[in-house]
This record gives sequence, structure tokens and C-alpha cells, in this order.
Amino acid sequence: MKGIFLIFTVFFSICSFSVAEEKFLPELYAFFNGTPRVPFEKEAEFFKKTGYAGISQVYADGTGKKLEERFAAYEKWGVRVLSVYLSATKDPIKEEAVKGLANRGGMIELTVKTITPEVVESIRRTAMMAERLKIKVALYPHAGNAVATMPEAMSLIERVDHPNLGVMFNLCHFLKNEKAKDLEKVLTLVSDRLFAVSTCGADIDGKSWGRLIQTLDQGDFPQIRLLKALRKMKFKGPVGLQCYAIKGDPRVNLTASMKAWRKLLDELNEDD
Repeated sequence: MKGIFLIFTVFFSICSFSVAEEKFLPELYAFFNGTPRVPFEKEAEFFKKTGYAGISQVYADGTGKKLEERFAAYEKWGVRVLSVYLSATKDPIKEEAVKGLANRGGMIELTVKTITPEVVESIRRTAMMAERLKIKVALYPHAGNAVATMPEAMSLIERVDHPNLGVMFNLCHFLKNEKAKDLEKVLTLVSDRLFAVSTCGADIDGKSWGRLIQTLDQGDFPQIRLLKALRKMKFKGPVGLQCYAIKGDPRVNLTASMKAWRKLLDELNEDD
């Protein structure tokens, strides 16, 4: 009987461990556009203390000096600089501008305002350069641009035809340009080319950015629906928090959003 009990105990422990592993707990990064304007070390300290994995969508100058300075400050606090935010042109992104992301699991988020054969080729060359540095490149669909929707992003990805080029799903731009009912279908469409996601509080029928970009505890869009869709497709990438033009103290806003994020993850995983 002791042997049977031991086997049962081990089996139960393995099953429990497996269930625990299945919890969906993506890291949350704050977009630069919603952060307090303080020195890099203070910025990193705030994220560490509030529970963010770090910052995303920072701007990069041509030399990459500021990016390296931010990395140095962030690494002291054990948080990350995830991505830089750039626009595709006929000229490929220069290695010097993004080299700080190399070998750190970093990402280039790329808006595409116009599409020409030269732009397509420059994106291909950017993807090749970034691959050497172990940096992913994700198209960022943006309202008003040539790449404004997820299908448009996938069409360009097919034209560029490089495995290091993917797409970032952005809830506010999706709700602005596409139909909310198509959320799951759109995510399935991009499949393994989905490199990252951004979300924020939003009104499902919102038209203005004020209604489409709110703190995560606001808006009537069901965030749990997005998280369930990502979990179902076994998404393993990062999630960014869009903060553009949200009024009020960034510290208060980011703290409220992190509280809402933790509540959402608890709700999502409470059945595990």
C-alpha cells in the first residue's frame, strides 16, 4: 500500500506542477509615451517597484548612445528595455541605432507610412541586420499609415519574406481600423508571426484616441477576451501597455493599470 501511495503522490505532484506551468503570465511593459519624465535610474526604479517588466517603444537616436545609457540604468534594477519605435523608410535601420538591443531579446517596432519597392527592400535588409544581432522586427499597424491593419501587415510580411519579420497586435489601432468581433480570427491569421501585443483600457465602439486609449482599469472592452485568445494560441511574447495622451500623473496611471493587470491575470488563471 505504501508503494501505491507513493506512486499516487508522485503522479499528483507531477500533474500539479504541469497545471502550474500552464498559467498564462505574460510580462507587461509600459510604453515610453506614458512614463514619468525622470532620469533613467528613477524610471527603472519605478517600474521595478510597481511590477512592470520594463519599458518599451523608446526612441533611438542614430548613435544608440541614449539607448545604452538606459540599458545600464535598467540592468541595475533588474528590469528591461524591450523595444525601440522607428519608422520604415527607403533606408534600412542602421545597426548603430539599435545595437543596444543585441543579444538581449530586444525588438524593433516598425511603422510603415508608405510602401514602395525601396521600402520593402529596406525592411528586408533591416530584418537581416537585426537577425544577426538576435533582435526581432515587428511591424506596428498604425491608423492612417500604409500598414494600418493586421491583414495589411501580413501582406507586407509575405512580400518581405524574411523569418525575422513579424507583427505586433495593437488593441487601440485594431479597434480603430478593424471590427472588434474579428479579434480571434485576426490573431489566428497572424499565428507564429505574432511577436508582441499591446493593450490598454478602451471602449469597444470608441472613435477618438481618448476613448481608445485609457488606463487598463477603464473602458468597456473585455480585456479577458484578449488574454484568453492569446492563451489559446499559446502566445509567448511580451505585452506592452499603450499610454498615449492619457491625462493625469503617469505614476498614478501606471500603478492603476498594473493593479488591473494583476487582477486580470488572477481571473484568467483562477481555474488552473
